[in-house]
Amino acid sequence: MLAAAASIGGCSGGGGEASSGNNGSGSGSGGGGGGGDTTGSGIGDGGGFDFDGGTGDASLNEDTACVATKLQADYEQRPADIIFIIDNSESMTDEINSVQQNINQNFASIIERSGIDYRVIMLSKHGSSALEQSVCVEAPLGSGSCSPVPTAPNTNPPHFYQYSLEVSSLNSLCLAIDTLKGAIPPKGETTSPGWSQWLRPDSLKVFVEITDDGVDCSSISLGADPAKTDEGDIALKDVDDDDMETLAGGTKSAEVFDAALTATAPEYFGTPSARNYMFFSFVGIVENTDPTVPWPPEEPVTWEQCRPGSVDPGTTYQTLSVMTGGLRYPIQQYDTYDAVFQAIADSVISGAKLSCEIDVPKAPGGHSIDLETVQIEFTPSNGGQKQTFSQVKTPEECKPMSFYIEEGIIRLCPDTCAMAVQDNTAGMNLLYGCSVNPN
Repeated sequence: MLAAAASIGGCSGGGGEASSGNNGSGSGSGGGGGGGDTTGSGIGDGGGFDFDGGTGDASLNEDTACVATKLQADYEQRPADIIFIIDNSESMTDEINSVQQNINQNFASIIERSGIDYRVIMLSKHGSSALEQSVCVEAPLGSGSCSPVPTAPNTNPPHFYQYSLEVSSLNSLCLAIDTLKGAIPPKGETTSPGWSQWLRPDSLKVFVEITDDGVDCSSISLGADPAKTDEGDIALKDVDDDDMETLAGGTKSAEVFDAALTATAPEYFGTPSARNYMFFSFVGIVENTDPTVPWPPEEPVTWEQCRPGSVDPGTTYQTLSVMTGGLRYPIQQYDTYDAVFQAIADSVISGAKLSCEIDVPKAPGGHSIDLETVQIEFTPSNGGQKQTFSQVKTPEECKPMSFYIEEGIIRLCPDTCAMAVQDNTAGMNLLYGCSVNPN
């Protein structure tokens, strides 16, 4: 056997090709993922190579390998600031009860399990859901019990904050703007720095709007002197869209809200061309073709609403979801909040983990990969010692720190795969020996 070189890039394990020269160099490339590269080296004259699977003295290294595949994970989880905006109108009792139940029972466990650095900011009136369509969040997300309902919200830094004020059927987006920096303080307070005090610059902002109505409101905080002029303030209205079978009101209102939000706090929400927020909607929209599946951002906004069960389809909220890559759920599906929480957790993940399946690359011209020589070196991200995975012949022979090759694909054994993907910035180097093809 002879030694030559090439590499595949990417954590997806995509294939790459190597080229060879006469004692020179060549290069190849492979499919994307967490990152990687393909390099080639010249092929020298013959000579035998005896390989015993990476455990003996004749194991491969990058100088003697025919092909070297380098994979690098670049998986990241951004911090997430999740802003719930909940309508406190009389028709929202069931929805608020479900929010309270799910946010206490499911949200904390789902988000904690994901490992995300999160905080929740609740824009809704604090109080009893049964008596006044208000929201009380108890432990574990909140700091205490809601039996009886305490006078003040169960603030629980750094994970939970509530900006307590009444959100009516139609004014939630205007209140979000006017409370952001405290132009309208929380209930019982005369001044406030606003809920922006709890936002983090490096986090992804995720809005979760929960309402059965549309938008018809004006802001009061954006003028040069709000006490004397309304110049600079915004007016939002989409409540006629379903009657007129149009999307015009929602389209315009979403654009106006987006411009106001990003102009007021670009350090948190980005710009219209580079937004740093997503918008998830629980609104009066009709169910998807598959009722268990939310409306994705690829599907257009609709003026059709669910009847009975809602007042308005909320085309402004829908448009914001489409604009920002968020999901839309029918308001009557409030028992699926756990799916929303999981979707939020998934939305703050970027990059790629190491792949557990890697295509065997092509060998340089005139050569073939000798599959019995394949060796995998795993380098942990924490500076731990490099480890060598051994090859087994079949899945049934799998053991820790091993892999097998099946139909041209290198597959990490289950325990090995689980270990590799848990390391968000680990690297793998796959080394291959080659044999000379007969003339």
